[in-house]
Amino acid sequence: MDFTIEIARPVEQVFALIIDLPNYSRWLPPSGLYAATTAVSDTPVKLGTTYTDRSKQATLHGSVTEFQPPYAAAFHQETRILLGRLTVEISYRLEAAGAGTCVHRTTTPRLAGVVALLGPIIMRSIFAENRRTLAMMKHYLESGE
Repeated sequence: MDFTIEIARPVEQVFALIIDLPNYSRWLPPSGLYAATTAVSDTPVKLGTTYTDRSKQATLHGSVTEFQPPYAAAFHQETRILLGRLTVEISYRLEAAGAGTCVHRTTTPRLAGVVALLGPIIMRSIFAENRRTLAMMKHYLESGE
């Protein structure tokens, strides 16, 4: 799943928000697939930092797998749920676009076990959550909250 959005803020500011895992609650309100990011192992965040993303349905254990300020960051998340597993790879690529930033987000979910039978439903939810996350990021950065 590939997503792109333009944000009227410099690359450095967008990157800083993406990697500020302990403070996601400032700009990303809870949803059906996301409740909070907790247990961040390192501040400031760096390559190898671990964290936990919680939702109503599952707890995903994550790690930072790429860290190239201010242009690239990637995350690996995984959860084991009853009779299955969900693994999600998320990567960001940032490009300067005039005074703003073009944000490219790629999300690759993988389902295994019985949970794979719910694939189409889960994929629609993940697609919607990606769009929501980028929209909230844009709103937060451009509104100056």
